[in-house]
Amino acid sequence: MPASPSVDNYFIGKGVCFFTPTGGVERDLGNAPEVELTPAVEKLDHFSSRTGTRTKDRSIVIEKSVTLRIVLEEITAENLAMLLMDQDITTATDGTKTLRILKDTEITGAFRFDGRNDVGNRIDINLPSVSFGPTGSFNPISDEWGQIEITAEVLVTEYTDGTSDFGTITVTDAA
Repeated sequence: MPASPSVDNYFIGKGVCFFTPTGGVERDLGNAPEVELTPAVEKLDHFSSRTGTRTKDRSIVIEKSVTLRIVLEEITAENLAMLLMDQDITTATDGTKTLRILKDTEITGAFRFDGRNDVGNRIDINLPSVSFGPTGSFNPISDEWGQIEITAEVLVTEYTDGTSDFGTITVTDAA
């Protein structure tokens, strides 16, 4: 990878999203024009009271979290089920699929993003443990392309060596 500053580090992201439900098989989520990964920390600040004005002398992280937001454009029963919370879609003999709204309280599994952009370094994301919950809305009437917005909490993975993390991001040189 070129050292900064370099125009070769500019990036126009593209890629494919995959979801593997717990106990299930990995599937392509279809076209996703937006994928956002938002890390967050909560800190506990300490202030010295040794002078007339309190001054911050310590700040420690007491909470870590990551949120995954995906906008999907392919309106399938499986994608709607992630928003509407049904892990067990019923398929009729004619191929019609029915899901029950808010049947389940969460949908868990693993998320993978395979970077496939032509401009800039490629970014691959692997999140071994995610929990989708009901967020966003679905509009069945529109003069625009339909979309489904789904959001997941990324859950920490504990390893046998005592370490833990929320997943990995791999950056591959565009050259």
